[in-house]
Amino acid sequence: MAAPNQKIGERLAALRRARGFTLQELAGRCGLSASFLSQIERGVSAPSIVSLYRICQALAVPLFQVLPDPVLDSSPVRYLDMQPHFKLSDKGTSYIRLSSNFPGRQLEILINLFPPGYKHPPATHKGEEFGYVLSGDLTLIVEGKEYLLGPGDSFHFVAEKPHTYRTRQGAKVLIVSTEKFFSEDTKGG
Repeated sequence: MAAPNQKIGERLAALRRARGFTLQELAGRCGLSASFLSQIERGVSAPSIVSLYRICQALAVPLFQVLPDPVLDSSPVRYLDMQPHFKLSDKGTSYIRLSSNFPGRQLEILINLFPPGYKHPPATHKGEEFGYVLSGDLTLIVEGKEYLLGPGDSFHFVAEKPHTYRTRQGAKVLIVSTEKFFSEDTKGG
């Protein structure tokens, strides 16, 4: 079975070729270097979620179309040993998917595990974002205003506002977003 980074890279390469883009053309559209895109396509490097989102925007595809397909069903229960874990970045951030999968689903629910010293690139996207700090420290910056959060603190904002995160010690954060990362028909992979 191919590693998640390799699957992401293969899917991105296939989408780029299907649209007739060279690596240089895609780089110009998404603001990333052609060499970095080549490394992603070959599975050598793992993109951050923000970089992956920019690539998907340039290819005009939803993010879920290139992510690894976790084994999902429409069960309302997600047992601990069945929660898909995945990593999208060389920076060490990993994710645990808590959302169930059913038609009409409106929310994506994840636990983000941010390593010490992590800085999330500035982002904007459609919908809303909610977070609850489970452990560690998290600095949330929304429209240039900083908020220092610790265990038990939460946030909720319109995600179209520029926002970013950083942590000194590392953090475990429950994230609920209306931005879907996985399709409703994802069955396995």
